[in-house]
Amino acid sequence: MNEVQLIAKLADLQETDYHNTLVLHALIEILVAKGLLTHDELISKAKELDSQLSFQLDTMVKLSDAITSRHTRIEPLL
Repeated sequence: MNEVQLIAKLADLQETDYHNTLVLHALIEILVAKGLLTHDELISKAKELDSQLSFQLDTMVKLSDAITSRHTRIEPLL
């Protein structure tokens, strides 16, 4: 029964993802048509955000690894 529920939830997520993508695409088309945004500006901002997020994720992984390695080297006092 859990497998059926999981498959149903995945189907719901796929439908939600499709609708979100459709709305995002429509918004971008409207902004471009009104001259408020260009394709190049969109690509540039997407790359900038991707770089920032990648840096943050890399930093969090490094901190997590550092914390984990410190915990394995700590020995009890008694």
